[in-house]
Amino acid sequence: MKSTYSDCYQIRRDKIISRLREKRLDVFLVTNPVNIRYLTGFTGGEGYLCLSKGGATLISDPRYEIQICEECRDIDVQICHLGEHYKVINSFIVSNKSGGKLGVESESMTVREYNKIVEALPKIEIVPVNEFVAELRQIKDQIEIEAICRAIDSAYNAFVDIRNKVSWSVSKVVKSAERAAMIETELRDELEYRMRKHGASEKSFASIVCSGKRAAMAHGIPGDYDITKEQLLLIDWGAIVNGYMSDLTRVLILKPTSIKLKKIYNIVLKAQAEAIKAIKAGKECKEIDAIARNIIADHGYGKNFGHGLGHSLGLEIHENPRFNLKDNTILKAGMVMTVEPGIYIKNWGGIRIEDDILVTKNGCEILSKHVPKNFDEYVL
Repeated sequence: MKSTYSDCYQIRRDKIISRLREKRLDVFLVTNPVNIRYLTGFTGGEGYLCLSKGGATLISDPRYEIQICEECRDIDVQICHLGEHYKVINSFIVSNKSGGKLGVESESMTVREYNKIVEALPKIEIVPVNEFVAELRQIKDQIEIEAICRAIDSAYNAFVDIRNKVSWSVSKVVKSAERAAMIETELRDELEYRMRKHGASEKSFASIVCSGKRAAMAHGIPGDYDITKEQLLLIDWGAIVNGYMSDLTRVLILKPTSIKLKKIYNIVLKAQAEAIKAIKAGKECKEIDAIARNIIADHGYGKNFGHGLGHSLGLEIHENPRFNLKDNTILKAGMVMTVEPGIYIKNWGGIRIEDDILVTKNGCEILSKHVPKNFDEYVL
């Protein structure tokens, strides 16, 4: 039987609850809105989730009363005014006979909120816990993978739309004296609009649309620059579907006359292909990064690849683990990662090719395999 969202939320909460004993906790308090969404489906910006072996209670305020009841039908919900949630947390602890150790999310809780909880619950021992839910989020279930795939499709379909628009604009400049300028910021806006037209709720992050020399900025911000005057256009973009994100990068070749451009493109493509080939459960993240990095370095561009090879993604665009020089995390089946090597040369430009992959027991599945990436396919 196919799992429903409600089933998945309950399974995820049960996994957290089952680990309370090993963490020596009686109750766990979730305050990170992303983690609350992961465990309940609640998308509001203000909430507290209490978990213990006795059950679960989701706490929010009257602003979200209707929304929370629509989104969270399989969990006890308590609505209270701001500041009164400490009483509800205390009542949860007492009613569930949960003892005196309350775990809190140290990676996201502010010092101010921590001090307020300590003051409000003087008889409870507050225990900071790091990355408790994040560890569970590293392994995606089938519903999450399906959402990421839909986000990839939304992003790709939008990209096809704007690629056609860029191709038309470039050809018009070449074939006539008429100016057919296309500005980076305009293209970005069109891309993000098209993602929503193709089913996305929003963009995953601020889209990168940088042409020519500006593509040397790995995280460049689009500006008022005419792309039709340049030889290449780097686009890094992603869509959100049901809260889950995609992340892709492709380079459009506007003037395919440069031997250097094709050479560098194919070095990056080879580095990505060899890294992907090596990915499987049991490998270290830094080992995969090294494969791509060494290929780029062997061609003389080691200093021009200044970021990690990739990262996990899901409800957030950058999640752990990471493909970089230091991350010794062991890959596990079910992790979804980006693979995005790049070469960036000041006063020339940059090439990055990025795909989203699913780690499997014996290898990996390229979730964005239907998005072309050979050089000739991007010559306009």
